[in-house]
Amino acid sequence: MKELVLSIGEPFTSPAWGSNFVMFSAEEKAVIQEEDAREYLRRICKYARRYEVYLIPQRFEMMGTLCMCLISPQGRVIGAQKAAYLHLPSVYERGDSLEVLRTEFGGVFLCVDVDIYHPQIHRIAANMGAQYLFCAQSIEALDYDNNMVVTGIWNAAQSGGFYAVAVSQQFHCVCAPLALTPKEDGFLAAPTRRTPLSVRMQADDLLSSLPPRRRLSRKLYAVHRGDLLE
Repeated sequence: MKELVLSIGEPFTSPAWGSNFVMFSAEEKAVIQEEDAREYLRRICKYARRYEVYLIPQRFEMMGTLCMCLISPQGRVIGAQKAAYLHLPSVYERGDSLEVLRTEFGGVFLCVDVDIYHPQIHRIAANMGAQYLFCAQSIEALDYDNNMVVTGIWNAAQSGGFYAVAVSQQFHCVCAPLALTPKEDGFLAAPTRRTPLSVRMQADDLLSSLPPRRRLSRKLYAVHRGDLLE
């Protein structure tokens, strides 16, 4: 599969040179309101076409739910994912399905906000064929502590056996299974607030370095999906 060259940067700034995949870092207003979503969609599609990159923009509201999406280099929406879990109390409705998006780099899963702290989400995504997990979170400064990195994105990379990328107001980082990181500590890019942050990832390395995954049967997943998302 093609190598994914990721650039994490401030929204609508030029990506790092040589990037083919961009994820916007989080701003203080990290959720695009539903009334602004149509204009925002036009702008992010134009950005992806201009730089010929795949793009994961900021979180946005859609029909009463909290979402992330993936834009193609042609400026089209490949797919969107609704949050399955939410901060309570919440004004949003929960999503009831998970989807892995197929790209030339491998399977991409969009993990919305606090879904990252639910290991069943990671494992379902892995068993649906994800090689990359991208998470956008909202973390207020007073709520943040270092354990959020380990229990969230780092744990997702280890339990799911894939590359895992997180952005929030407090940190950005890129994790991977221990065997694929230079210091065998699970980090390809340690938590930082610096941008742009550029990292190279290759799905074929997952296949050659890790034991094969055991796929969940479609019947088993269909029967228990409701319980897994409770």
